[in-house]
Amino acid sequence: MKPKVLLFNLPPLGGDLFPISLGYIAASLASHNIDSVIGEIEAVTSRTGRDIAKFILEFNPHVIGFAVYQVNSRLAVQLAKLVKKCDPSMVVVIGGPQATFMPGQALAQMPAVDVIIRGEGETVLPELVNCLARQGDIAGVKGIVFRGEDGIYETEPGPLVSNLDTFPSPYQKGVFRWSDHGGAAMLTSRGCTYNCGFCYTPAAFSRTIRAHSIRRVLDDMNVCVKNGVRRFFFADPSFTFDKGRVRAIMRGIIKKRWKVEIWCETRSDLVDAQLLSLMAKAGVKYIAYGLESVDPAVNKVFHKMINLRQFAETIRMTRSAGIEPEVFTLYGLPKQTRESALSTLNFLLELGVKISYNSAGQQLFLFFGTDVFNHPRKYGIRLLKKRGPLYLSSGVDFETDWMTKRDIAFVVRKYKAAAKGQIPR
Repeated sequence: MKPKVLLFNLPPLGGDLFPISLGYIAASLASHNIDSVIGEIEAVTSRTGRDIAKFILEFNPHVIGFAVYQVNSRLAVQLAKLVKKCDPSMVVVIGGPQATFMPGQALAQMPAVDVIIRGEGETVLPELVNCLARQGDIAGVKGIVFRGEDGIYETEPGPLVSNLDTFPSPYQKGVFRWSDHGGAAMLTSRGCTYNCGFCYTPAAFSRTIRAHSIRRVLDDMNVCVKNGVRRFFFADPSFTFDKGRVRAIMRGIIKKRWKVEIWCETRSDLVDAQLLSLMAKAGVKYIAYGLESVDPAVNKVFHKMINLRQFAETIRMTRSAGIEPEVFTLYGLPKQTRESALSTLNFLLELGVKISYNSAGQQLFLFFGTDVFNHPRKYGIRLLKKRGPLYLSSGVDFETDWMTKRDIAFVVRKYKAAAKGQIPR
């Protein structure tokens, strides 16, 4: 019997963009002659729970996969229990950024979850599904954690695929229904060469960047445009890491005369006036830059060197090109005081950055796979409660040697007030 896989995208990560990560996995499954369906859940209630159970029984998959993030881990564990009530023989798999660095022993606290996938699901999941279909020993599948008869086992990681173009395109494979969303998430590259201590990307990709070819990016966009999708969200950690590549992509868009709207993120030192002008002409409307803090002592802790004069000039150039700048900032950082955090907010206001969306700031989050999670005391971070479930990281439940929870809450209020046009004091 041909194996079937059901992939769930859980709230609150729905929205108007196609779930690109699950799309890649579904396209890869299709290339291995494995049928799959992406189920997108907007909310879970007693009614939707019954609908989910009914859908599971009707589709009758062999494997069910959940894309797990910190915000939906508890929900994934709940739904895994629902799956087992529907049919205990269905194999429940979790993957995604949270699962990649989740402790293997977390499986002991998730009895309805059978396998944790490490790394890229495009390669691991098809191998796992085919192994299960032929009733083979999954101990030979690289990049997984599983429960054996006498304990929990973790296999060695598999290598990263060097050429991203070998992954089939979810847009060209037709794994999405075009009527479901109005915007397309584009993942044209993976990884980052920098080493910010609060980010798990360096550890996930060994501080390397792999990129799709220019032709692949334009071909994917072409399929989207032909199907009426003209809003694009480029999810690359540093989209302009290769300026020549970005110029070629932008020129390709201009040559096609597509009327599109593009959001992307990058570093302030990876753009220039000419590139910004070309990006604006191609349809880039928003660029988000990482600042984190204006305090050199704070940024130094995370190996993030920011030249404030250069950063301010980049914001000016971006706005001059007709592109709206957004700025990522963090509070609750090591060595950051209440006054230091407000200095960062004041810097944004002086630059004329709108305090909304990404520019509204957020508290430092202790994610699995980050150095701050692995070594909190090295950074002066004090966890406020005993360790919770192993499948959850420490999150934001901490204080630092420089800021209490009250200080952090004070900064939150100031950001919210600034979003309403009130000047922080």
